[in-house]
Formats: sequence, structure tokens, C-alpha cells
Amino acid sequence: MRTDDLHYDEDTAFTLADDAATIAAIVRRTPDEQLRAVKIGDWTAKEVIGHIADLAEIFAERVRRCAAEDRPALPGADQDVLHAERDNNDADPMALSKRLQAAHAEIVQLLQRTRVGDRVGVHAERGPVTAGWLGAYQSRHAHEHVTELQPHFPPR
Repeated sequence: MRTDDLHYDEDTAFTLADDAATIAAIVRRTPDEQLRAVKIGDWTAKEVIGHIADLAEIFAERVRRCAAEDRPALPGADQDVLHAERDNNDADPMALSKRLQAAHAEIVQLLQRTRVGDRVGVHAERGPVTAGWLGAYQSRHAHEHVTELQPHFPPR
């Protein structure tokens, strides 16, 4: 079983919650035009926020399926296809933030249940993974992006 040394624990839960709160603060205090103007690599800051929300929903669904099903098949996700389909640069930034908050909250709530973190799903590319690993992976992924965003939008 693949773990990549990622483990879900209380710190992971707090990181999921904190990063969703950080994104909420950024979108509350930053005009839409500025979120579109700041570039991080090839994407605007707003597209990065949308990407985080998109993947958070996918990982929440994967954790949910692991909790409810025996060894569910978990399809891969192509971030470039999602990026093209979602057109997050035109989305309401607060809606993106709310999607992220809801997905991260669901991951935390599900993984608070006894033994859910140990439940296994079979990822199309990674093979068998635990629900806890999925939660930890999303936490690390989101945190990397939030860390990229923060210097561009410091608290005022």
C-alpha cells in the first residue's frame, strides 16, 4: 500500500481548516481584478484558488467513498482538463472559497470517525491508498498552493 510517509492526524486536520480560512480571508479582502492580475506560474491567483477547491472536492469524494464502500475504485483526475472545464477565472471568488471550506470540512469530519482513516480505496494511478493518506495528500497539496498565494496577498 502506498503511503509516501503521509499520515492524517490532528495537525493535518488543523492545516486543512487553516488553509481554507486563509483563502477565505484572501478573497474577502482582495478585489476580483487583483485576484485575476496576480500570476503564479501560468495561472492567475484566482485560478489557483479554483484549482485548490476543485481538488479538495475530488479528495473529499474519495474519502467519502472510502468511508462508505469496500475498496472503491478511485479514478484519477487531470488538473488540466479540470482547469479548462471549470473556467475558475470567471467564477465568484467567494463561491470558490466556500467550496474549499466545505470540502476540507467534510474531509476532517469523515476522518474523525473511528477507523475511517484506515479504510482503503484503489486509486487508478497510485493503487491502494487509505482514506487517511488521501486526507493528508490533499492537506499537503492545498498547503503548498496557499503558501504560494500568501506573499501576494498579505493581511492589511
